[in-house]
Amino acid sequence: MTIRALAAAFFLLYGLLLPVAAPAFMEANFFATQAMMGSCLVISVLLWSGRALLLNILIAFYVFKVYLTRPYVDVFLPKLNSGQINYINANNAFFNPSDAAVVYLSLLSLLLAWLFGLLIAQPKKTRVVTPPWIFRWMDQIVSTANFRFWLVLILLGVLTYRAPTESWQGLATGEGSPLFAFGLLNMETIYFACLAVFLVSRQPGVRKASPILVVPILVSAVLGTAGGGRGALFNVMIFTFLYWIYLNSGKRIGTRDLKRIIVLILLMPIVIFSGLSAQLIRPLLRTGADAGIVWGAVLASLDVFNPDNPLVTTVYFGLTELLHRVSNLQAQFLIMNDHFINIPWESYNPLQSMMRTMNDLVPGELFPNMLGINQLFHHIYFNEGVTYSSHMWSIQGTLYLYFGLWLSPVIVVLMAYAVGRYYPQWGHLAKISPTFALFWIFLVNDLIENGTVERIIPVDVVRPLTTFLGVILLVKLADMLFPAKRRLKPALLNTS
Repeated sequence: MTIRALAAAFFLLYGLLLPVAAPAFMEANFFATQAMMGSCLVISVLLWSGRALLLNILIAFYVFKVYLTRPYVDVFLPKLNSGQINYINANNAFFNPSDAAVVYLSLLSLLLAWLFGLLIAQPKKTRVVTPPWIFRWMDQIVSTANFRFWLVLILLGVLTYRAPTESWQGLATGEGSPLFAFGLLNMETIYFACLAVFLVSRQPGVRKASPILVVPILVSAVLGTAGGGRGALFNVMIFTFLYWIYLNSGKRIGTRDLKRIIVLILLMPIVIFSGLSAQLIRPLLRTGADAGIVWGAVLASLDVFNPDNPLVTTVYFGLTELLHRVSNLQAQFLIMNDHFINIPWESYNPLQSMMRTMNDLVPGELFPNMLGINQLFHHIYFNEGVTYSSHMWSIQGTLYLYFGLWLSPVIVVLMAYAVGRYYPQWGHLAKISPTFALFWIFLVNDLIENGTVERIIPVDVVRPLTTFLGVILLVKLADMLFPAKRRLKPALLNTS
């Protein structure tokens, strides 16, 4: 059995077992559960078909994480006290059977439309293509990883670092110190690029890259957890897992693959523990506690044998919070069921989206007095003014707001048809160029999960490209200052 077939079988079995594994949820949400089972079947067929595989892997993971884990988010609820239960129920008040039926049946229709579009598309005849020059240069620079690269990496890491308390207070007040290079350099992109290059270098026939490339992303994950990032380590593990599945999708499962899967399962408690630890120190960061107090709380949370450790005493509550955070469907429920206070189209439309995007791309404001995308959701659905809100509109929500319930599947069919025609070349580039794959994985994931132009263009297009360009220029400058015998030449990672 291949890895792709195993993934397809997992979703098929997951869907078939839902009535047995979650009977209470099915009884309360019959139509939503049927739609879940249908969605699992469609995803299984998508993965089995092998068409647009990387995109379907990303779609499958997103749907599983956000929609298909919903029956189990309250598994620890009986172990909570009354105050904790009231808190969870208050945050989950949006979920009800009638609204759930609309959301999940809409999800099923979009997945069916995507499958239909891919199946009717006749892929264009492939030809030899190479990644754009910026990705070729980054692949070569990162895979070579000489001291000039590490010098630039450390320099930019120091210059772009921002204290966690400052970041959290900036979110609360909307104010903060100016960002280095106007925030256009995102070092997380480079850290993940190092990880992607390392993963590709483990493939047969590819020049092996140094394991040291994994160090930057691990250090970043530890600092991110200490900075209150619940998904810092989770994101690293998931990116590694999904990209590894794509790179090895056609490979038959062997002993080494089973060992890797076992290691992944064994690492899950560490990932969950890091999320709980980050969740615990968030209140300290919001109040502006200094670094010593924050790190003290982090280290104290590591002592799992201390009965007074707050992480241990509230572990079930923390896990329930994390599960609800993972399956965060409030935005979809409010959007798809028209639970708005202010009419969405008046402020969430293509014209105003482009105006907000331009405001985010330039210093100052080209269009003053406009609500930012992180303020807009609360304005529309709660009639509240906030500085920052992390609601994810999702591609499902944006399609509904732009095209309505019935036209959205038609748009998805057209999108899938276009993808099916041109994917083979794109998929080939994603396998031979790790930075090309990284760029598109982050972009597509945010397109699916966030669904707003205001985030995708600045965060997933402009920032990564300016970061790559900045690193390339600085490494070339370092190469001039410290000349090597052989200068770097742009080349594909696996053809050197």
